[in-house]
Amino acid sequence: MRSTRIALLAAVLIGTAPVGAAPSAADTATRIAAPILAPAQWLASLGEQRLAPGYAALAAQAGQLKARIDAYCQAPDAAGLAAARTAWRTAHTRLRALTPLPFGPALDTRILRRIDFWPTRPPQIEAAIAQYANSPGDTARIGLSARGLPALEYLLFGDAPLADAKRCAYARWMAADLDEALAPLPAAWRNWLASLPTDDDADEGPRLTDGVNILIGSVETLRLKYLDKALGEGRRAEFDAWRSANTRAGLTRYWQSLRAGLLGDGETRGLSDVMLGRGLIRLTAALETRCAAVDQAIDTLPDPLDREAAVPAVTSLIEALGRLQRLLAEDIADALRVSVGFGESDGD
Repeated sequence: MRSTRIALLAAVLIGTAPVGAAPSAADTATRIAAPILAPAQWLASLGEQRLAPGYAALAAQAGQLKARIDAYCQAPDAAGLAAARTAWRTAHTRLRALTPLPFGPALDTRILRRIDFWPTRPPQIEAAIAQYANSPGDTARIGLSARGLPALEYLLFGDAPLADAKRCAYARWMAADLDEALAPLPAAWRNWLASLPTDDDADEGPRLTDGVNILIGSVETLRLKYLDKALGEGRRAEFDAWRSANTRAGLTRYWQSLRAGLLGDGETRGLSDVMLGRGLIRLTAALETRCAAVDQAIDTLPDPLDREAAVPAVTSLIEALGRLQRLLAEDIADALRVSVGFGESDGD
């Protein structure tokens, strides 16, 4: 049903009239065919199909990463280090699939802030290594900038990867801390999904406002934090996951999940389904067009993503994301009567 409706939109609407033009007979038929989707139903679909299983997979992968680091530190060899690095790359890619959709328990627990502090700050990580070696029982004073997956990347892929007992001990603690932080998330997602209304929703307006603002904020985070600032610094080190050569994989997975939040993906419902249920036919077509431009720009990113080769492709992607963000923050927010203020997503 959904694919048929989208095909009709593409055939009838794209490029035929401005966003604000009066609907045609075909538009009206499509509007009637589009069921109303409440914000709670949209969020439930994202949670059930993508976020709850995604956090369960990430929690399981954190356990695998911990086991690989433990094994290497107990008997260091090249194969053990390679296994730990592979486990890290898998965990990072799974994390980036969750980063742009900080809904529900992810927002309530601030889990992304705890496990994904980036850009990495090597001086603070080095200080934490020394502090942990002197006082391994005093971890409360170790800040977020010296924890989480980016800090573990520095230890696994940096100039001295797990080179001595102190670095191994700290890496093992960080992996255990990551595992502990993620362990409650699968149950938290089950409880949150059970709490969503299935009929009348008194909080429909706030839910829609929060959802749209999170998506706008995530477009801004991808555009500014992960791309524009990194490119502006003129140092490859400023790109996410450059040490592990996982930059492009992470950026691609981030966008795929953000796109699912906007347009849906398979069984997942997107913001576009909410819009179609409210008769926003032309705006939905415009959203699809802007997302397609980002798709194309993402596909042209080089791998590895070094600055000299990446400038034209990254610039094109930044511009495509800027156009998408303006559509969301201006036309779509206005049509949905949503007040824009990025709020809680704020780049976590």
